[in-house]
Amino acid sequence: MTAGELALVIGAVLCAIAFAGLAVIGIDRAASAPVLPFLLIVVAAATWGVTNVMTRVAQPPDPLAMLVWASLVAPLPLLGLSLVFEGPADVGDALAGVDVAGVAALLFVAGAAGLFGFAAWTTLLKRHTAAAVTPFALLVPVFGMASAALLLGERPSPLELGGAVLICAGLAATLKPARSPAPPVAAATAAATG
Repeated sequence: MTAGELALVIGAVLCAIAFAGLAVIGIDRAASAPVLPFLLIVVAAATWGVTNVMTRVAQPPDPLAMLVWASLVAPLPLLGLSLVFEGPADVGDALAGVDVAGVAALLFVAGAAGLFGFAAWTTLLKRHTAAAVTPFALLVPVFGMASAALLLGERPSPLELGGAVLICAGLAATLKPARSPAPPVAAATAAATG
């Protein structure tokens, strides 16, 4: 086995460890959640992966401008789907029930998580390969659980904490730079003098 093949196998094992942590968290959460929302989250993650590749290929000169223009596409189709599946009465009730907390949450999601997060992510994709940036997406559930614990007082289960540890361990191990083999001349010199 060559050094490149060995590095590939080790990388695959370390990624499997991180994905095992993600699976542990998902299984623990799915046990107490309806199946359809869980499946929608899995589909959303898959489409995000496709979007990462498309963004990397597109190389937008201004990631923030791309996000703003792309965000103009979704509202009308989503409003149409909401009207079809929920009905005008439910949409009207939802709009009538908007309060300061709801507006603040919307501004946080759109501004901090949406604009800043996506602009930072696409900037990273512009400067680095998708393979180098995308593993950090595994930290999303870890940060979600941590922020829920800090801001909402939610306590993660021991299984979720174990999954978070697996994710962090797998990700940290994949970030260690690979040791390159000694050049043949240096190895021969070391053998001759050793």
